[in-house]
Amino acid sequence: MTRSVPVATIRGTAIRLHWTFILFLGALLTVVSITKGPIPAISLSALVVLMFVCVLLHEFGHITMARAFGISTPEVILLPIGGLAKLKRIPNDPEQELAIAIAGPVVNFALFTILVLVLGRWPDWGTIPEFGQGQINLVEQLAIFNLIVGLFNLLPAFPMDGGRILRALLGFILPHSKATRIATRVGQAMAVAMATAGLMGGNIILTGIGLFIFFAAGSEAQLDAVRNAMGGVSVGQVMVTGQPVLAMSDPMMDAADAILHTDYEELPVLNPDGSLAGFVLRAELLEAVSRHGLEATVREATREDIPLVSIHAQAAKAADLLERGAPAVGVVDRVGSFLGLVTWRNLLDVLAIRGAVARHERADARRHLGNKCD
Repeated sequence: MTRSVPVATIRGTAIRLHWTFILFLGALLTVVSITKGPIPAISLSALVVLMFVCVLLHEFGHITMARAFGISTPEVILLPIGGLAKLKRIPNDPEQELAIAIAGPVVNFALFTILVLVLGRWPDWGTIPEFGQGQINLVEQLAIFNLIVGLFNLLPAFPMDGGRILRALLGFILPHSKATRIATRVGQAMAVAMATAGLMGGNIILTGIGLFIFFAAGSEAQLDAVRNAMGGVSVGQVMVTGQPVLAMSDPMMDAADAILHTDYEELPVLNPDGSLAGFVLRAELLEAVSRHGLEATVREATREDIPLVSIHAQAAKAADLLERGAPAVGVVDRVGSFLGLVTWRNLLDVLAIRGAVARHERADARRHLGNKCD
């Protein structure tokens, strides 16, 4: 993910800071330094950093439990509103999903208990600082923070932990797809309530969290629908073919012409042996032209970090790669020659077509049933 910065790797999981987190921490330090002085700014910044250490431990609660089920986690991204652990796959087994979802809040409750024992008393909720007001007791504030995070994550607002717990519980009695739809609706309803409460109360953070949950729930539901629709479908059935192809040595002008005169968002760049070298993306071409000029070669605009799958692979595998941030997935034959590509756009097109066909078949079945009844 180009919008995040890697800071460490723990047991094979990359820890990345999203640029908004870096911006948030810098803005906080600057504002409090100007208004309250350097000491309160450093103290509050230390508290924020330790809070995000707790968030990271929360995410590793999920990761540790996921690894127990053989599910790896390539990265964790820290954002201003929390952490995001990218599991390689979301289990369909409700028992596994329930255990993974609960593990995060359990870590927060364990940290709360430890910090209260260190503090030697129950935390005073009236001591929560407001951007540099008063002295900060780091142990007390971290205890309060972990209790709030643990309880907040239990809210049934899919795709938060509580929403995943809800889906897992529903999954014991309902099909996974139906459980996802119900959890999504509940999550989006709660998100609207949060955003509305935030707007009415002037709480920008709560409004932002509500909006994030609303769109994240929709995105998660869409991804789940794609995975279900792709069940048993091969990559060869959903890939896009016929794109103009480029070579690394071609002038940038050729890529610009191809982008301007076609509807393709991604153009394959091939090696002399026919294997895929990468893609030129419409969204990145203008930046490459402004930086290198039209006289430069296509090499300067080529994205080479594009994952490849065999034409015989399941379409769900391509969907997983796209979900993890790949702009496209190249499809190759058994000797590595380029055959086509898969993008979210064409997967969603396939999903829409399959949905339309299913609706037509249901309507047709109802008509036949009606005719028989007559």
